[in-house]
Amino acid sequence: MQIDSGATRDPVMLFMRMASPWVFIDEIRRFVKSFCACACPGLDREEHLALAVHELMQNAVACSGSHQVELSLEIDSAADRVSIQVTNACTPEQAAALQERIDRMRQEPDALKHYLAAMAGTSPSERGGLGLARVHFESQLGLEVVFGAGRVTVQATGKLALPNANESRVSNV
Repeated sequence: MQIDSGATRDPVMLFMRMASPWVFIDEIRRFVKSFCACACPGLDREEHLALAVHELMQNAVACSGSHQVELSLEIDSAADRVSIQVTNACTPEQAAALQERIDRMRQEPDALKHYLAAMAGTSPSERGGLGLARVHFESQLGLEVVFGAGRVTVQATGKLALPNANESRVSNV
């Protein structure tokens, strides 16, 4: 499939660094949705990518305390790839728990089964547990974690063009 995102064939990138107040997360989601609609028109991928950014930013803000959070989004139409990276301050214990969640996710080859198991295993009053599963299933992105020097980066990567783009898995939340 040939993807045309305008005149340039270079990757389109967005980088943002901010203090971590919750008030910005919904606005960032709306901005990313608009940014992606312009960067990859016609692929109906903006909801998926905005959801992934929203979930990863929520996790980062919850763990970062008063430290800054960094967001990097790269859309490479020529390579049919998208990459989202969110970096924040993190304790070794938080990084280990994050890595454990992603390892559990990888043990189940069916992203939907993992997502349903995560929903069943998370109490409505409990914070956390579903965001990474949502990114993996609904946004159809793979997840990696890198920890070092008191900071963690969660990277979500995948194809830009989805095989069943008209069958969106994302609800407009």
